Amino acid sequence: MTLNLTHLGIKQNKIKTEQEITECILLSRVSSKEQSEGYSLDAQEKRLRAYCLLKGLEVAQVCSFAESSTRGNRPKFRDMMKQIKARKKPIAIICDKVDRLQRGFKETPMIEELRVSGKAQLHFLSDNLILHKNSSSQDLMRYNFMVMMAQNYTDCISENVKRSHEQMVREGKAMSLAPLGYVNVRDPQTKVANIILDEKRAILVKRLFTEYATGLYSYSQLTKMAKEWGLDNKGKKHKPLCKCQVEKILKNLFYCGYAKRIDEYYRHCYPAIVSEELFMKCVEVRNGKNKQFTKMTKHDTVFKGLIKCANCGCTVTPDIKKGKYIYLKPNSKKDCTCKQINENVANDMVSKVFKSMSMPEDELQVYLEALRNHFKQSEDIQAKEKLGFTKDLTVLNSRLERLKTAYLDGDFTRDEYLTEKQNIQREQEFIEKRIAELSTDNKEVVITLEYLLDLVSRVNSLYESSRIDRKRKILKLVFSNFFLNGSNLSYELKRPFDLFIKRSNRLLNWA
Repeated sequence: MTLNLTHLGIKQNKIKTEQEITECILLSRVSSKEQSEGYSLDAQEKRLRAYCLLKGLEVAQVCSFAESSTRGNRPKFRDMMKQIKARKKPIAIICDKVDRLQRGFKETPMIEELRVSGKAQLHFLSDNLILHKNSSSQDLMRYNFMVMMAQNYTDCISENVKRSHEQMVREGKAMSLAPLGYVNVRDPQTKVANIILDEKRAILVKRLFTEYATGLYSYSQLTKMAKEWGLDNKGKKHKPLCKCQVEKILKNLFYCGYAKRIDEYYRHCYPAIVSEELFMKCVEVRNGKNKQFTKMTKHDTVFKGLIKCANCGCTVTPDIKKGKYIYLKPNSKKDCTCKQINENVANDMVSKVFKSMSMPEDELQVYLEALRNHFKQSEDIQAKEKLGFTKDLTVLNSRLERLKTAYLDGDFTRDEYLTEKQNIQREQEFIEKRIAELSTDNKEVVITLEYLLDLVSRVNSLYESSRIDRKRKILKLVFSNFFLNGSNLSYELKRPFDLFIKRSNRLLNWA
């Protein structure tokens, strides 16, 4: 006689197996957008659909995405898991391999909750593994072992990447795309990536730094100037720079020789577009020092805010009378003896200063020739010094190799080896820094100084023919201060413009 539990009032539980699930979710994943643009996702989905057809499973949803399983919170994966948890009916998750679902154990609690509760089954085609809430310990052990292998694979990749990055730091190579002014290239034969100067844009990028360092221009003004120069983006559409891009360029240490790795900077091996001195001048302007640009209004005059009282320190402000006569009026404090003066007095004084700077064409050519000769001699001296430093560097490299060989032969202890190695590396760093300093392009310096000489020779005509805003910029560029003492106006010049006034006493030594 067969025992009937129903007749005894006892409910009989039915064990659900994987065959009772009729719907499934297809999960195909790649780690990056670049991979998703290939055929990897399509190939995965094709295999998964063939498997579902074989098993008689209906595809309820397809989850196909490019998402790293080791970085971030995996938002798309978590959304899928929430949808499964909210379902009333159980469902199967179909993956090609375990590592498509997860590459570590951080998602295991979430996945196990759905498996143990019977909400989800896990099907892994290539691994020939199906997991459900009643899976055997052997199947679970296989699954955990595959997750561990996937975790080990990512750990090995991470370790290799770290070693690669450390080597790149030692060689001074960049780990990201080069900024505007440089071009990323790859040798067609060796396939080695490199960064070279974008000659056209590099000159204009340097000009951005040079103009900003004067303290005369804001980011908005520089953005307009860059558009006029033709400085555009590297993209196919060659769009002009926006204000935030100009700001980003002026803050980027890559241009003065430093690349970034996470939060650390190291000296890169590519040509620097600007010097460290010029970059630091831009930093000073950005921090408020030497910042001289102001927004112009219709009521502005040439000397507005530029003159101080020599006695009480008050600011001299313009006072316009009858719509055409401008008087410079001090906001005098008690007992101050300063008096208002006509703006023409200040203009006449500035004109005399500019005229005293200018020089006849024949005298200008003498200075230019002396300048070229001076830098030609400097170039010859630098070339000799650089050759000597290069030989010293070769000797140090040989010493380092011999030291390594002696250490491997047991002639030194590890501590002795490391100490001597550090000493040699310090010498190498010092010599490399000296070589970098000697690599300054003297031709560029000569061109800059020739331009400066030419500019100073005609600064008076430029000043007289300019509008108010440009006149103010010229004044801020040349003069550091104006002082009103009674009715007398005095001034202080910035370097190197003070040298042009003194040149009559220095003759050719000045150049």
